[in-house]
Amino acid sequence: MKSGFLVIYCTYLLVGVTFSTEDNDTFVPTREWQRVKEGQKVPAGLHYRINLETGEKEAKILEQGEETENPKSSLTVIEDEVANENDSGRPTHEEALKNIPGENFEYTPEQMKEIKSKFRTYEDIKHELKDHLNLDVKTDAEIISSFMKKYDGLKKNTVNPEVIKILDELEYLVHQIDNANNFVDQNGIEKIIIPNIVNQTNSIIRTKALLLLGAVMHNNPKAQISAFERNIIEYLTRLLATSKLGDELSAGTFAIGSLIRKFPLAQKESLTKRGLSVLLDIWTKHIELKVKLKVLILIADLVRESHDVASQQNEPDEKDEEKFRQYQRVGIEKLLDEYEFCPRFEQLMTSSKADLSKCTESMEKVIHSMQLTKDMCFESWSQSGDLRHVILVLKNQVTWLLSAEKDPEKFEFLIELEDGFHRLHQELYVREDYEESDTKRKDEL
Repeated sequence: MKSGFLVIYCTYLLVGVTFSTEDNDTFVPTREWQRVKEGQKVPAGLHYRINLETGEKEAKILEQGEETENPKSSLTVIEDEVANENDSGRPTHEEALKNIPGENFEYTPEQMKEIKSKFRTYEDIKHELKDHLNLDVKTDAEIISSFMKKYDGLKKNTVNPEVIKILDELEYLVHQIDNANNFVDQNGIEKIIIPNIVNQTNSIIRTKALLLLGAVMHNNPKAQISAFERNIIEYLTRLLATSKLGDELSAGTFAIGSLIRKFPLAQKESLTKRGLSVLLDIWTKHIELKVKLKVLILIADLVRESHDVASQQNEPDEKDEEKFRQYQRVGIEKLLDEYEFCPRFEQLMTSSKADLSKCTESMEKVIHSMQLTKDMCFESWSQSGDLRHVILVLKNQVTWLLSAEKDPEKFEFLIELEDGFHRLHQELYVREDYEESDTKRKDEL
């Protein structure tokens, strides 16, 4: 191995540097390199280096002309502040912590003035970058505002590529909640989203507006409430009921899911006013299976939400009780029964058997959803020979895939998938022997 050195030229203004507290001997320099022992103090004005091969610190007297003998070497200059960090006389952590202001600490007006004088404002920095580097710096809020102003000046009665570009850019920005709230505060829902959902004749632009709406509301209570107050539910329900386009239905399902998830008031308003019927009707349309599974996952998530809130009633506080009452008013399982979710799901599985067998990700979504809804659908599903046949076909397909899979991660995924179908079959069709059979299967695995 080649010997390497990190060379540091230092002209210390301190009396010395302490490398540890084990020993207080002072290093005695000569004109030859010597190893600096742990704990030794190094006098000021020495030539100092670290042997990268051994990790040892070495020093010698700094001779005239050595400071510039190798201009291409790596050079690190340790200023006073850095050197002071190694000073054995510095305050301890405990002493430093004592000087941290308490919670009630406040600066005086004079102190605030002095602090502000040391920093530049955002506008100062912005102008400086503009003047010297020709850089136009904008915050996300300013960018959103500029897009909205630009949108106002565009023609909307034709398929304008600029409109599509603005919708795409805004969707990217509003994935951050602060940006989404800024978009809402600037009346983006009224100015941009609603007109493009209600009045737009071009399906591409409608789809872009739906994706933007879903991104704005996703996990964002403020945006959900704002959209709810602007009657978005009615617009989305009407669009889902009339559209026959897969991309548009997919974006619309995403939007309504973003609105009603974790929002029981919106769930009640939407699902009880033919919204659930409109969602289930998507299963009968000639569109891709992945869009239909989005509806299934949304319904399963709503059921899980209701179950989770009910399970918190063991030791409820006042807030939990109110949330429980709100979900009770929704009555998701009663609604699903009213709109014949269970038999309609059987029809979906039977009609989609061929497509499901080609995609393990779709199979996983089906298992997840069936596990959440199997108790309320047990009476219907357990009597369905067609549904049992589909479950066995999919399970056998997974077993066949397992026999040829070499990738360890995919193999583990397929094992879990196979076990999921096995458990569903046992619970629905051999429920009385389920516990004994499940124990035996675990032993086999």
